[in-house]
Amino acid sequence: MSVSARSVALTVVAVILSALCIVAGLWQGSRTRDIVEAEQAALSAPIPVLEAASVDGFPATSVGRPVTAAGEYADAEQLLVAQRELDAQPGNWVIAPFVIGGVTVAVLRGWVESPTSPALAVPAGPVRLEGALQPFEDFYAEQARRPDGALVAVSRSEIESAWGGRVVSLILVLRSEAPASVPAPEPVPLTVQTADVPFPMQNAAYTLQWFVFAGFVWVMWWLWVIRRDPATTDSLGS
Repeated sequence: MSVSARSVALTVVAVILSALCIVAGLWQGSRTRDIVEAEQAALSAPIPVLEAASVDGFPATSVGRPVTAAGEYADAEQLLVAQRELDAQPGNWVIAPFVIGGVTVAVLRGWVESPTSPALAVPAGPVRLEGALQPFEDFYAEQARRPDGALVAVSRSEIESAWGGRVVSLILVLRSEAPASVPAPEPVPLTVQTADVPFPMQNAAYTLQWFVFAGFVWVMWWLWVIRRDPATTDSLGS
């Protein structure tokens, strides 16, 4: 039984090349994970609300985006959204106008049990808010407000009509405010969750590519060593 020097040399080269391809693939895969984690971390860091959306529109990545806002609650009426449950309890959502440098943001302050709840009172003076953004609701467009004045849906057009001016194109779902209201409406969960960051397909393709290269090395090894080297074929068959 004998193996040619050529076969040994090609085998060594194949081992080295395939090992290098695998290492490169693992590194590229780690890089792909790092990119996703970095983008997720960036999206989870709150930014000023007017950097995430304006009265004219918003990028898709702003839906669910944590934001901050510094301004004051306006004197315009708060609006109640009827028939909203929290922990299976019927009640209302409370939407208040919040003004930042002349721009009005609709703030979903939370849930109250009744329209006469003492939690409806808002803090006076400058307030800092933290929360996340979600779209307005566009259902019940033909009857978005009930005869008693309560909203059926969180309709941007109805809110703008009630407040007499345009509002930012996403609603801020309140998580906390300083100074805090005591008592305060109960926070409500986002109805639309954050869209995940775009997956870096190019980096993932590079990862797959390196593993394909590693496999291709052994295909070529088989062609050059097993098929073309009679000595190796004979030694394997004996």
